[in-house]
Amino acid sequence: MNGICQGTVFFLPDVPTAVGRSPECQVQIADPWISSMHAMFERRGEQLWLVDLESRNGTWVDDTRVREAPLAPGSRVRFGKTLAEVRVAQTPRSIVPLLNEHGTIVRYLADLQAEVHQALDPEPQRDTDPSAARSTQRASPARRQVAVLNDVGRALVDAPDLDACLARILATVAGAVRAERGTLMLTDEHGRMVPRATHPPGSPARTSEAVVAAAARSRAGLLTIDALQDLRFSGSQSVVAQGIRSCLCVPVWADNRILGMLILDRGFVDPFTADDLDLVTVAGYQAALAIERARFLERAAQADEHRKGLARHFRPDVVGLVVSQEQGDRDPLEPQARDDVTVVLAECPEAAGLAGRLPAGELAALLRDHLQALCEAIFEERGAIERLQGGGLSAVFGAPLPQPDGAARGLRAAAGMLARVEEANRHRPADRRLSLRVGVGTGRATVGRLGPPPRADLAVVGEAAEVAQQLASMAAPGTVYASRTTVERAGDAFAVQDLGRRLLRGRAAPLEVLQVVGSAAAR
Repeated sequence: MNGICQGTVFFLPDVPTAVGRSPECQVQIADPWISSMHAMFERRGEQLWLVDLESRNGTWVDDTRVREAPLAPGSRVRFGKTLAEVRVAQTPRSIVPLLNEHGTIVRYLADLQAEVHQALDPEPQRDTDPSAARSTQRASPARRQVAVLNDVGRALVDAPDLDACLARILATVAGAVRAERGTLMLTDEHGRMVPRATHPPGSPARTSEAVVAAAARSRAGLLTIDALQDLRFSGSQSVVAQGIRSCLCVPVWADNRILGMLILDRGFVDPFTADDLDLVTVAGYQAALAIERARFLERAAQADEHRKGLARHFRPDVVGLVVSQEQGDRDPLEPQARDDVTVVLAECPEAAGLAGRLPAGELAALLRDHLQALCEAIFEERGAIERLQGGGLSAVFGAPLPQPDGAARGLRAAAGMLARVEEANRHRPADRRLSLRVGVGTGRATVGRLGPPPRADLAVVGEAAEVAQQLASMAAPGTVYASRTTVERAGDAFAVQDLGRRLLRGRAAPLEVLQVVGSAAAR
């Protein structure tokens, strides 16, 4: 009723609603006499109550300072020096003074939601109350709007993506109300409203922060007969600069959530009408349904692609474990540095030579079966395949899924790969037999999705990977070389042969190298 937010309408949902200067409050009023969290509206049964939140300058109901008090339609409430009045949203009487005083019509989302439910109810109202008859008469335009816009919604389901869906929604609505220009805005991940579609297509967005903020605060669609004369918006530089005259600004809404704004304007000679406001308000709800559907399908497609990407690195049941680690938008393959990563690197020395001797089809079939066997050995120990290269691979244990026994799993996987290659060679001609030389290193490494998007993929960088690569290059075919750290962390499960200290590239001190010759039981 006064102050910086004079004329603003705030919709109170059934859930508790905080009042104050803080951005966390649903009713935010930038009055210095108001506390950050000043008061709270809440429902107790059918009764609306106002509760003071120990504000500095007090909460008042009908000139009485209160700690808490019930409210009724017409109650005057004061927070600091800001005076407000409680009104029932369904009454249309508040539209008349708003129109006379500001040249603005307000269409409450709560009113329209009730009418939509009534429009979808096939049973006629059997009520002799004259006020009920008037309500039915008022709802009949909404029935026509719902019928039209439901047809529009069904036509929009074949839009190929969200942007195409938004463009078609805006074009349909702008054409229905004969708007000269239009903009459809959506709230981004940072809470800002950004233009996503314009009418005519390709034209610059025409928006006013003052008008958008008023519609968002009031949770209502606004029709401004002449924005340049409207007391709320006449001082807005964007309204003046863009020559906005008759303007419709309607939330794109679903339940109690505002997803964006539909903004339409045209010349003052032919201003919008209250029926136009009703139509666009219903369209805002319809647009939200289309947007939510498009976003759901987009998220589903992204999740499917995400799982397909993980399936290249993990066996199916482990993919589920990796996905379960996701927290919000956090990528489970987000790079992480660990001190206990075990890397297994296998090289196939015959692969390059076979490429020059075998037809491409035969070579592809041979390597396919060979690599499939290696992957099975890694997956059996729940390792992650970093990459396939030639006839070999690189795999990691202990990350991104923590594995306290990652070193033992890595050594068992290495032995399993050698056993599978040996078994396969029994059924191959001598000129098509393959071998492996395997290096296993344990230590510090960074594991995760590395590289420039969209080509970033699972990779391992660090001491463990470097040691495994150099051990594989010095190993004899059919053998597994491991670092002393790997064998010690694996416990007493493996029989080893000490090969002495070797100086590896990039290391100041020699590394103690061991050859894994079998399990401890066979020693």
